[in-house]
Amino acid sequence: MKNIKYLYLSLVVILVLSSCEGFLEEKPEKSILVPNTKEDVRALLDYYTQLNENTLVNFILSDDWQTEDANWERLAPWEQNAYLWKTQVFEPTERSTDYSKFYRKVFTANVSLDVLEKLGLETEIQQLKGEALFIRALAYFELATLFLPSPGIGSEEIKLPVKLSPNINEASEWWSISEVLNQVEEDLWGAYELMASSSQFKNRPNKKVAKAVLARLYLYEGRWEEALDAATEVLEQELGNLMDYHELDSTAAYPFTLFNSEVLYYGVTSSFSVTASAATFINPDLREKYRAGDLRAGLFFSAAATGESLFKGSYNGDYNLFTGIALPEMYLTAGESLIRLERTEEGLALLGMLAEKRYQGWEDWEVQLTKEPLDLVLEERQKEQVFRGTRWMDIKRLFAMGEVMEFPVREIRGELYSLPAPESQFLALPASEVELENR
Repeated sequence: MKNIKYLYLSLVVILVLSSCEGFLEEKPEKSILVPNTKEDVRALLDYYTQLNENTLVNFILSDDWQTEDANWERLAPWEQNAYLWKTQVFEPTERSTDYSKFYRKVFTANVSLDVLEKLGLETEIQQLKGEALFIRALAYFELATLFLPSPGIGSEEIKLPVKLSPNINEASEWWSISEVLNQVEEDLWGAYELMASSSQFKNRPNKKVAKAVLARLYLYEGRWEEALDAATEVLEQELGNLMDYHELDSTAAYPFTLFNSEVLYYGVTSSFSVTASAATFINPDLREKYRAGDLRAGLFFSAAATGESLFKGSYNGDYNLFTGIALPEMYLTAGESLIRLERTEEGLALLGMLAEKRYQGWEDWEVQLTKEPLDLVLEERQKEQVFRGTRWMDIKRLFAMGEVMEFPVREIRGELYSLPAPESQFLALPASEVELENR
């Protein structure tokens, strides 16, 4: 682990000198680090504290939570702006940690792929290549959900800087949402073909994880058949791995354990000022959806002194939010896809398999079945995926399809702020980053 940290920190020196955030501001000294072996690449791709850490702004934008005036005033200016759903979140000279974080992942993936291309075709090298492709795909997918319009409704004029090479002398290309998502899909399929079916550690991707992200991508794009096929492949290999919530202790401070049986791929989002704050309350409208008999209510939430609900249900087993990929998402993706494809009975049957592990008794689930099937699966998705980093993606796709007519509202200092229209549900790129790109 010490060697891994040294190697990654050396790469970070390159990132700092070359300003990965701007792809690339200055030329680094080549002598600082030139990864050239598969062991070097393994070390780069195993540095989970960087590659498995996910964005905070994604969580802030979600409507899963709310806070009070006093706590909002303690947030950083960009956090305040994101909470109020402003398009221009970052000040003109401000660098975005989240933006930089994902481009560091892209740079690491590109460096790894460049090295591996010269090392041959042995199985271990192909596995590493698959992991690097996966990391790049997931990073660009997350960037697209933040900084580009929803697929199909936004202007193709809004673009994101893209690089598929670590060459510091090569300028970034500027791609639209369709171009970026096409590359994400290509990289994910490439990763799927090269990686093994399972991983030794859950911070490493594998075939199932690649298919899980493909399912997420296809759902975002409204490609129901493909989303169903990808999610179903994962489910077929994970039979019996759903946790039974009847067996968990709702009185525990943190009821779930790290790397439990449902975790497919580790991911974390952490912030003392936001995700770990005692004033980060569950949206009361969402809290009311956990009806009697829903075991998730006791396992996911605790009561604040003021009466609001706080979140305690992270699959990381502590105050850090789990924002990786877990098995229940595949049940919900497959179930939604089936219902949208008018295979309603199959979709409800699949949801019932999840509900059996989440509701106190079958009669509690039967009450839920009185709802319209699509409304039911979307509600179950929101309740199951609470605080897991997928809500902003869901907001964008559902609003883009015209399926949510009532815009969420937040109140700060007596003033109401609402989510912008679907065609404007993306963040403006940080001006400082754009300036670096255009040099």
